Amino acid sequence: MQNQNPAVTVFNLTVFRQFIVFIGCYWLLNYIYFQIPDEIYANVVYYYGVVLLCADLINAFFPLEHVSAVQNHLISTRADLEIVRGCDSAGVVFLMISAVLAFQAKFSEKLLGITVGIILIYILNIIRVTGLYFIIAYKREWFELTHLYLAPTLMTISAVIYFTWWAIGCRNASEPS
Repeated sequence: MQNQNPAVTVFNLTVFRQFIVFIGCYWLLNYIYFQIPDEIYANVVYYYGVVLLCADLINAFFPLEHVSAVQNHLISTRADLEIVRGCDSAGVVFLMISAVLAFQAKFSEKLLGITVGIILIYILNIIRVTGLYFIIAYKREWFELTHLYLAPTLMTISAVIYFTWWAIGCRNASEPS
């Protein structure tokens, strides 16, 4: 039997622990997310956190759209875009949070990483929803492709790029000068 290098064993245990933390955090966040009733999302979270802001942005830059925020809907004479569970980029946020928590870094670095990541994904999601309004209003045939494939992929890639940038920053900060 061949002797195993202790450094490889420690690395394997570290990677395994990080994997378990990542999966456990992602599962827990999803579990909690799905315990909250749809009515709370539609009438509170989506209305105040997404729809109202998107309607204000659209009306500020494109006043002829006359978009109204009604519960979880962006409504105009051209479109009715409904924001439902999953349109909040929660899955991407949960992936980013889980990755940051699983990564070996100081608590303060993790807290900052999660905070900045949530803000970044939130801003990107507001841009995504605003863009989807215009797509459904003016290029309805592009909606399914953009909504189901392009936008979620771009959101996920953005979160991976952010995480990578954050993780490299943490590693560089912990190295002696």
